[in-house]
Amino acid sequence: GTVPAGAVRADEILRKAQKHSLWVNRARRKKEYEASHPGRAYGIGFACVQKDFGTGAESSFAKVEISPEGRIMLRHTGTEIGTGMSTSQAIACVRSLGSPATDLGFAITDWPDLPMKTSGDPYLMSQSDQDGAQVDPQWTPALASPASASNSAFYYTHTTREACRVIFQYGLWPAALALWGSGTGGGQAAPYVVRQEDARWEHGLLTANGMQGLSLAQLAAKAHEMGGVVGAVVHGFNRWQWAEAEFPIGNTTARLAIDGLALCFGEGAAASAAAQAKSYRAIKRARVYYPPVQRNNAGVTYYSAMGSLAELAINLANGEVELLNHHSIIECGNVLSEELVSGQIQGGIAMGIGHALYEYLPLYEDGPGNGTWNFNRYHLPRAKEVALWSQSYEVLPPLSETDPPKGMAEVVMIPIVGAIVNGVAHAIGHRFSTLPLTPEKIQEALA
Repeated sequence: GTVPAGAVRADEILRKAQKHSLWVNRARRKKEYEASHPGRAYGIGFACVQKDFGTGAESSFAKVEISPEGRIMLRHTGTEIGTGMSTSQAIACVRSLGSPATDLGFAITDWPDLPMKTSGDPYLMSQSDQDGAQVDPQWTPALASPASASNSAFYYTHTTREACRVIFQYGLWPAALALWGSGTGGGQAAPYVVRQEDARWEHGLLTANGMQGLSLAQLAAKAHEMGGVVGAVVHGFNRWQWAEAEFPIGNTTARLAIDGLALCFGEGAAASAAAQAKSYRAIKRARVYYPPVQRNNAGVTYYSAMGSLAELAINLANGEVELLNHHSIIECGNVLSEELVSGQIQGGIAMGIGHALYEYLPLYEDGPGNGTWNFNRYHLPRAKEVALWSQSYEVLPPLSETDPPKGMAEVVMIPIVGAIVNGVAHAIGHRFSTLPLTPEKIQEALA
């Protein structure tokens, strides 16, 4: 009963791969290579995969606060495990606040500004148990998620951006209107219709419908002076769909894609940072809409897709496989950091190459438990074995600037495995069904 979220773009990847020169010219390249390299068999392989990300009970806290000088503080429950999460979360603030956060803190477990509590198992609870527990405005199905399942780019970014969005809507935007509207006759804004949906950050300045650009420092100072929202702590929960809740903010009721909210209001531009830190007020939600528990039975909704082409040659004398080149195509929504995406792709592909060709441990008594295994016996791929200088990749452009970033840390290692196996089959006409494809296995197939 599950329905994938948004557009599924694996077909675009397939069409791009189908037109790539490695695939189009594979028959000619095989003939030419083998003619000029006696004793070697040449092959091209392709594989494409669509991989889900998330666990079905993702949750996190995020706190964003702006000082009167325009410095952005970010605190998050997310943990940095080498995926670049800390960098991506700092960058995630740019969409609403125009600048990245510079005062960062992660793996935070204590959230006194937004006291929430949980009970039961979010994967196993009954609908009636959830319905009864959610009456308590401080209850949530889960407090925080582990750093797993490629969850940071999408799930962690959601709470970061929701906190930033609240600050923008209830702090910076009213400040901008006040600045644009000041002066004789209603200021520069009077002749125009200035709407929030037209707001854009351009070169670090906020503008909308022809208004003069305002810096974050200008906006922050005015928001503090006006008593607007200058800090927000949010909690989010996702069961293959975001929980939503209604919160009274000022004279309005806002339905937000979070289930917990606390706000900090400005106390004047001269207020100290210490005073601001003590002024958070938990906003009691008026109504909450949690995804039904049945969603965990129906299946996942969030996917990334990637396809890989592998060009390889096999030494017919000893069975060794040389990876000559590989090209990958991935769809991962809006990229937060090109460098992090590049690193994930290259590292994941290297990991997949290891699974396909090198990494092996025997079962039972001869396995790693006997104390004789280390990297002198367990072969991790080296730079010369991953086509380091010839590899390439491309990222599908997002459908629009509003596409969310997608989890991609797992999907990047999978298709290269199938591509290598298919490339070996193209080279020698034998398809293997067990990994890794060691020289011994290939020699047996050639015998």
